[in-house]
Amino acid sequence: MIRNSQVMVLMSLLLALSACGSSPPVHYYSLDVMEKTYQRDADDALAMGLGPLRMPGYLSRSRIVTRGSNSEVLVDDFNRWAEPVEDALHRIVAANVDGLLEGVVVVAFPYSHFASLDYQLIGRIDEFHSDQQGRVILLVQWGILTPDSEIVVQPRRARYETQASVPGDHGSIARAMSEAIAEFSRDIASEFKAAVP
Repeated sequence: MIRNSQVMVLMSLLLALSACGSSPPVHYYSLDVMEKTYQRDADDALAMGLGPLRMPGYLSRSRIVTRGSNSEVLVDDFNRWAEPVEDALHRIVAANVDGLLEGVVVVAFPYSHFASLDYQLIGRIDEFHSDQQGRVILLVQWGILTPDSEIVVQPRRARYETQASVPGDHGSIARAMSEAIAEFSRDIASEFKAAVP
């Protein structure tokens, strides 16, 4: 004979199992390269290393992070990056700048052991996130050096701000973050062209 306590335990187990089966699916998002026509570089093209760019620790996770009020950091369990943000930033900025500069091959950090660089962009990402209103902020310090540590572009701090077209929509936020990266990339190309005509 089944007792009331046994029935309660069985019902609790069934409820727990049904709750596990109804968790929302995980969605993955990527940061994107600018739309640009790429041309084959000449054999004597200059080489620029892009990075290392040091990152804040909160960018090292796969879950998408947004900023709440009172310095709260909100980590989303069901919306994630398709690749590590650190890898994406190096790859995308390098590809963007490569597409914007003629006669320069831009190689993303980490470089292979045979890369012979004429210039190296180094720096630090201080902030890269969106808030709950969909405002994206990219705060970065950067400069460009020669292999002999001669300064080509003076170290500088820059702030980029874009707006997601649909606040709270992670695809829209990813697009706004990609646009902030594109603005950063345009500034790199512009400053490099001015310094190395």
